Amino acid sequence: MVIIPQIVFSKYTEFADAMLATTGFGVTCKLVYVEEIQTINNAVPNIKQRKVMDLQGISPDSGFRRGSTSFKTVETTEDVTLRVYWDKKDFKKFGNIDVPDGSVMTIGAYADLAKINRAKALIIYPEQAGHAEWRFVKSSEATLHGLTNQYFMCFWSRA
Repeated sequence: MVIIPQIVFSKYTEFADAMLATTGFGVTCKLVYVEEIQTINNAVPNIKQRKVMDLQGISPDSGFRRGSTSFKTVETTEDVTLRVYWDKKDFKKFGNIDVPDGSVMTIGAYADLAKINRAKALIIYPEQAGHAEWRFVKSSEATLHGLTNQYFMCFWSRA
């Protein structure tokens, strides 16, 4: 039986942490959560009300109703550092994965896995998005990754 020296695992962790850092290949991303529901004040003067035949055309900011009270969800964000892979050819290194065009793969620290599982969406390069944000939704469950299982891998599709 072959015994792998512990130094191999500690060097792997050292290099993987360096690649995940923003000085390496790490990218600061924003995780989007829906954690809060607020009540909407529907006190609109009669002069400003309008009748609409197309209910789907109403803006999503209008929220939803429960009885006579209207509510809306409020998004909160949190920064996280992830390695982001944009090309399917890079995905092949990790397995034969079939994802839609425009998908990305992320690798992150296991400590952030609970945040990833709770997140509704991911925004990549939030400071460079300019007029359009690069928002993605999870297309797979996060799985453990690496020799030491201290990292996770997750696939995201364009929202």
